[in-house]
Amino acid sequence: MKKLSILLAFLLFGAGLRAQQTNLTQAVDFTVTDCHGQTYNLFEILDRGQAVFIDFFFYTCGQCQVISPYITGSYTQMGCNMHDVFYIEISYIDSDATCQQWANEHGVEFPTVGKDGGGNEVFDLYGIMACPTLVLIMPDRSIPIQGLLDLYPFSAQDVVNAMQQHGLHPHDCIGTLTVNPQTIHIYNDGETYKPGELTISNKTTEDVTINAFTADPIFTLQCTYEGQDVTEGMTVAAGQTAIVEVFVDVPVKETFEGKMYINTSAGDFEADIIYESTVGLEENKTTLTLFPNPANESVTLQGENLGTVSLYNALGQKLETFFPEGSQMVIPTAKYQNGVYVIRTSNGMTQHFVIAHK
Repeated sequence: MKKLSILLAFLLFGAGLRAQQTNLTQAVDFTVTDCHGQTYNLFEILDRGQAVFIDFFFYTCGQCQVISPYITGSYTQMGCNMHDVFYIEISYIDSDATCQQWANEHGVEFPTVGKDGGGNEVFDLYGIMACPTLVLIMPDRSIPIQGLLDLYPFSAQDVVNAMQQHGLHPHDCIGTLTVNPQTIHIYNDGETYKPGELTISNKTTEDVTINAFTADPIFTLQCTYEGQDVTEGMTVAAGQTAIVEVFVDVPVKETFEGKMYINTSAGDFEADIIYESTVGLEENKTTLTLFPNPANESVTLQGENLGTVSLYNALGQKLETFFPEGSQMVIPTAKYQNGVYVIRTSNGMTQHFVIAHK
């Protein structure tokens, strides 16, 4: 009699596990909106090379509550949706407010979708009859994990191990990288050169490579960290902050404005550079002469120490950059439409003029 009871319990347990699965072997596309208003499309995620792991649940499901820590644990081990696997959980009955409450209570950081965001339609598409049901969809649309039975006995490591069997690898979670400020001020009075400072905070769990450069030919950029020139590249270790000194070599005097770009393995950034110098202001004081105004086919500039000359439209968009060799240059204007334009030199001189084609 005892053996019969054990057998019946086993059969009932196995039947329950088999109910907690999808019968699909190939994915059906869907689009859902999570409880925070973010929209996700299944095939878009798959097409970028990520597998999708779906936890079908509902708020009052006792077994869902039991396994939730294991799912969030495996989510962290698999890289927090930034690498091989994208996690999402879907409820067929819970509202957005209830889903938010669930996510807060269980520390869920990946998308949570309820009935308001289309959860019940996905349940119908995948034939989900009981919860929790855990499904893994590969980028080729195949479904190698169809339910709890494929992950039994269940733990975070069981989930990770199962994913590894399908070529998906654990990764550290990528956090955020911050680069500040967006405007770097550099000062030079001839006796004191005060470089700008760029603070790079690596709040991720992986080392981040940094490369800074400028596309502006008028100045040379140099970045120094702990006394070493790192203009050609550096690494900021996980969890560390680096304060980089920024120097520029400008072949003209007075104020100069430029831009630097910071490419990193965790995102790209840019910063404006303002170089302020009081060196040689007297010898650089001059005027910029521009004629004819209005211009038709061309406009002529005259002035000492022109440096680099840039042409802007009335919206402030840079149209062209010129490098005059002497104190005079001619800028063709026939290709530009009628309107107001601005000439600006790298040593701070500015002139407005009008193009009026006859």
